[in-house]
Amino acid sequence: MLGLTNMREDMEYISGVLDDMEAIVEDASGVPMRKGRAMVDRADLLTMLDELRGALPRELSEAEAIRRECAAVVAAAEEEARRIVENAHERAEAKVLDTELYRRSQRRAAEGVERAERYAREIRGGSEVYQNRVLGQLESWFQDSLISVGESRQELGSSPVRRSPSTATEPPPPEAEENGQGWRASSA
Repeated sequence: MLGLTNMREDMEYISGVLDDMEAIVEDASGVPMRKGRAMVDRADLLTMLDELRGALPRELSEAEAIRRECAAVVAAAEEEARRIVENAHERAEAKVLDTELYRRSQRRAAEGVERAERYAREIRGGSEVYQNRVLGQLESWFQDSLISVGESRQELGSSPVRRSPSTATEPPPPEAEENGQGWRASSA
């Protein structure tokens, strides 16, 4: 649980840095005669990008720690299953003289083995689902962050940002730009 708390704090920190970067870009002075262009303090943005890079490896190492933790849980369950099986065999051998008792012990041992194996499978399955979910969330978040950083880099490098057609805005219809007197309003 402590790892998830730290991960949540790191994600909040990274989100805060991204919010700060967004505020810098939004508050930047416009470049005259260049709609959509702005001047930003390069040093501030580069410092924030370095902070983000410094924060990302912690997330990755925490994901690896979660994977190791899951593997440890599975190993502990398998060890418990082995111990249960050994215990069941010892108890069964001690009661061999009485055949009904021996048969009952064999059944109990088989049930114990089955329960232990089922428990180990459930633990393994649950840990894999959990691991995949956490890593999938991290992967999605990192992809979104990398796209955002790439867009920021493109904007900072004066390169136009290429967005997918679904996010492109349509230009307003010509009648929306006219003021009703036969001339159009300037967007500058």
